[in-house]
Amino acid sequence: MKKETINKVLRRFGVELHGLGFIQSLKKVEFQQNAFDVQKELLLSTPKVIFDIGANRGDTAIKYSILFPLASIYAFEPFLETFQKLNDNVNEMPKISTYQIAISDKKGETVFFSNKNEDTNSLLSSSKIGLSSDEQVKTIGQTNVNTETIDAFCSDHKIEGIDILKMDIQGAELLALKGATGLLSEKKIKAIYTETYFRRQYNNQPLFHEISAFLALYGYYLQDIYSPIYGNGKIAWCDAIFLPE
Repeated sequence: MKKETINKVLRRFGVELHGLGFIQSLKKVEFQQNAFDVQKELLLSTPKVIFDIGANRGDTAIKYSILFPLASIYAFEPFLETFQKLNDNVNEMPKISTYQIAISDKKGETVFFSNKNEDTNSLLSSSKIGLSSDEQVKTIGQTNVNTETIDAFCSDHKIEGIDILKMDIQGAELLALKGATGLLSEKKIKAIYTETYFRRQYNNQPLFHEISAFLALYGYYLQDIYSPIYGNGKIAWCDAIFLPE
């Protein structure tokens, strides 16, 4: 039985099989804090607005809803099949609003790449880095999706600020941040929790140092990294929290 078939069953119980890179990461983060616990500690007041960009099936949105029951959560997922799963999973959670749009640096329409593993779908075409993840990012289809910027969305929905901006959009994180310069320049995003890469798994993908440098222009600094994944003994990607100075 293939690993992905097994994982479809295991995910119902919060468990998933991973390759050697994940096993290597366990050795590195044995004593590291959970990123969600850290976010709760860092935010001195109760979050009112949370953006889950790249919401996928809704696991993180649900986790935030449990952790911060008073927060309004805006979940963005552009791929139709995954968006339908997201809706099914959160349809009885009134504090979570779902939007079938991709967050990027401009409003419009663009190509979206669907891959072998739907968790790796992206606005960017995939590349090979010599790791087991290469198989997961193989493109199997393309579709057009609507795009929106964070600044424009907030303006349209009368949202004055974001307490937590979570992004997991497979290499398109910098595009999303470039569409949020209005909020960033006024420090109206209190915490940024994002996936970031050290290897270019996608074509034209910005790496960790590029995202960090961009955020530094607006006075945001790295708080810490979480859940690093390793390949061939080197860090490949991780999650990171950035905070305003």
